[in-house]
Amino acid sequence: MKTLFTFLLVLLSGSILVAQPRTTAAQPPADQLTVIVHPGIELFTVVQMLAGKYPMPNKSAYAKEAEAYFTPFANHPAVQYARQLKGVYPDLPELGYCLDNFPAVRIHYPAQTDWYTLNGKDSIQTYMRLCKQFFDDSNFWTFYQQHQADYVAWAQPVRARIVSENLIGKLDSLYRFRTKAPEWTICLDPLNSWGAHAIMPKTLNPRYANRIVYNVGFLDRESAAASVPVFSLGSESVITVWHEGSHIYTKAIQQRYKVDVNKLAYLFNKTDAGMKHNNIHDWAHCFDENLVRGVTIALLRQYQSPKEARKQGAQEVVDDFQYAGDIADVLATRYSGQHTYSDFEQFFPEILAYLTQKYPTAESTNQ
Repeated sequence: MKTLFTFLLVLLSGSILVAQPRTTAAQPPADQLTVIVHPGIELFTVVQMLAGKYPMPNKSAYAKEAEAYFTPFANHPAVQYARQLKGVYPDLPELGYCLDNFPAVRIHYPAQTDWYTLNGKDSIQTYMRLCKQFFDDSNFWTFYQQHQADYVAWAQPVRARIVSENLIGKLDSLYRFRTKAPEWTICLDPLNSWGAHAIMPKTLNPRYANRIVYNVGFLDRESAAASVPVFSLGSESVITVWHEGSHIYTKAIQQRYKVDVNKLAYLFNKTDAGMKHNNIHDWAHCFDENLVRGVTIALLRQYQSPKEARKQGAQEVVDDFQYAGDIADVLATRYSGQHTYSDFEQFFPEILAYLTQKYPTAESTNQ
């Protein structure tokens, strides 16, 4: 499970590396990006929310209308089933990405997913079928269609911001894909008050394996009952694109170097209150989060103001992602703006070597 992504930013007083040469990132085609409210994810969110197994949404006119429309189905079999599932987290609605062909919904059952591990394969597949039944019984599609104009209006500024600032192109320029870069889908979650989450289509629904997918919520905790959800949130939107995209871009690389990554497991402090707060319980997850946060800091140094990079670096320290800054440093000094390595995959072992050298074990120190 990906850790819940926080957007709080604070200042940091500290040293700054010499700025790397700025590079020009190629602008990807405009049709590479789709921004939507995904009906499957929205469906699973509603069911889980009715079950009391989902953080309450921030106030908005949409949340009020959703509550009024779906409350009569609070004891639907899907809702009752959600209440008794053991492994339920805010990112469980990603299962909605297994549904498509709306409104004649079809379900793709993943071959394997962490949700099977947490709840059992039969339980999750039963839950998926019951959510499809909820879709039919509640006339979910009617509610979804009634808000099409809202969804389009919310998506437009998000898409415009990402395209105008070439955020995907800048991210792709760091990874230096040898083949055509993947297409993107950003799923807006108007009932999600907790953050953003990278979705792995290759695992959940291989029909969309060529896409980068993440969902992001409406995160304004000061909103009112009449508020309209807004998803383009200044510097946070920049960070989210690079953070969530990097989760997906680096997943296969981390798997290929799994043995080498695990050799650094001694860096994981199991008693660290910060990691517990972030719902991280193993080194692989901890490293994954530090890696994508380090990439984000490196990109902020390259394309944003030094202040934004310092602020983000400070937040990672506060949140106990103590290796993110190190990863940003090695990217800045040995990779960004240079051509020694053809792409990020070729460079990746250097990150592991850098961490090994900076944080040696007691045994290696005594050799």
